[in-house]
Amino acid sequence: MSVLHLIPAWFLLALLIPIGMALGGAYRGARRRRTVVCPETSQSALIALDARDAALMHVIGERPRRIEYCSLWPERQACDRNCLMAV
Repeated sequence: MSVLHLIPAWFLLALLIPIGMALGGAYRGARRRRTVVCPETSQSALIALDARDAALMHVIGERPRRIEYCSLWPERQACDRNCLMAV
């Protein structure tokens, strides 16, 4: 096997490593819980994003779309989730 056969593999690896690092960073950042002000109740709420969704949205340049946990649930489970605009 010559070195020339390894060039496509090295090229692919050179592309995938930075993408994987960016996804990993976005995933780790999304896993932490954060305090936001609920737009509907004007109360402070502790939320946790769906980390996998947040990482994928980071790749395409969009805001996260899903909340995994909110301290105001279950009473406010059916809210519009407008607090995602502040994240």
